[in-house]
Amino acid sequence: MNTSQTKWIPVPYFQINQEGTILNSSNITHTYFPPTSNIWNIIHKEDRSKAIPMLSQGANSDPITKNLILQTSNKLFGNFKCTIQWKDGIGHLVCTETKSIEVLAVTSSSVQKSLVKTQKRLEESEKHLDHATKMLSIRKH
Repeated sequence: MNTSQTKWIPVPYFQINQEGTILNSSNITHTYFPPTSNIWNIIHKEDRSKAIPMLSQGANSDPITKNLILQTSNKLFGNFKCTIQWKDGIGHLVCTETKSIEVLAVTSSSVQKSLVKTQKRLEESEKHLDHATKMLSIRKH
């Protein structure tokens, strides 16, 4: 598909290589996603493991579809149904936005995990500070 035809595809469409470098994209892609030269830059870190099989397919493969959380142009994350098919070393990737309750649960779950990790770090910091305070008070006496 030549680049002039690619620009007019009416859905977010990327042509990528196996490293994730964006070779070409449709014009509407820029309304959904921030400008980037690599698809990995917009895939949420917790969904990258789901994207790896999509990007590691052979030269000519059957289409693969996965729901991925992608960064949108407003710096938030949204749920997208992404389908990729490889032909002659080029991945043809289409990502359409979905409104899924399941993703809200995943996002909520990841926020919960992040809060738990933050709380554990704060508790550890508090222990270190208490220990340092005790050491200082011992030295003063």
